Amino acid sequence: MDIRVFKTFIAVAENKHFGRAAETLYITQAAVSARIKQLEEFYATKLIIREKNNLRLTPSGDALLSHAHLMVSQMDQSKIALSIANQQKISFNIAATPNVWDAFFSNRIHDAIELLDNVALSTEISVREAIQRKLDDRTLDVGLLMDPIKDDEFTNELIGHFDLSLVGSRSTFDKNVEDYILVDWGITFQKEHALHHKVTPNFKTSTAMIALEVILSKGGFAYLPTELITQSLESQELFEIEAPLQIKRPIFMVYRKNNTNDELISQFKNLLMIIQ
Repeated sequence: MDIRVFKTFIAVAENKHFGRAAETLYITQAAVSARIKQLEEFYATKLIIREKNNLRLTPSGDALLSHAHLMVSQMDQSKIALSIANQQKISFNIAATPNVWDAFFSNRIHDAIELLDNVALSTEISVREAIQRKLDDRTLDVGLLMDPIKDDEFTNELIGHFDLSLVGSRSTFDKNVEDYILVDWGITFQKEHALHHKVTPNFKTSTAMIALEVILSKGGFAYLPTELITQSLESQELFEIEAPLQIKRPIFMVYRKNNTNDELISQFKNLLMIIQ
């Protein structure tokens, strides 16, 4: 099936009009109709209902739409991959969980780009489960996590730490506060937090930057990276609270054993450890 047929289907679904879809794709309306017909014949089901001044997807059309987006996206990604291959550039893919990005890697991304200047570098922010899945299927070279992946197929290297501070918009804190924000700092932190804190959070997030923005705009308390809130403490926008938890969090660099990019992984590890 020609990928243009799926692009046409997406355009019709988004514009809810054959004529506007044709204008978007720079083809004739007849060509749009022909491609939709081809798709409906292929799947042996009606995908679009055309009524006067109204166009809508059938249940089958709704079901196909996400798959159409995926197929077009995968085709675009394959073109990028081939383009990179034609340029004889090695691809190197790094992912970090949201809080590792905020607390650790965001300040080091420029150094990584400079180090890997001759490499097709890709970075992303993703949840732990997705990072593990991509490492497993080899679409990712390195994951930066706060907790190691306990699997014999993976190497976990402790490359550094970052400090957390319990801070708030007020200088007093107890279990009765009603504006505490619980930030996800990994499995170990969650266990320690449950042991030492009886405060009930009114908001939860996996991203330190979101917690900081909420506190600065609406008030509240949260454990945040010390590097992130230094200026706010100095200006007394925030106040540091004495904390019962371990406030130094580890950073693990995780990768599959026998990775074809072993040399790049070693260079990247050395970079991160140098700029602690």
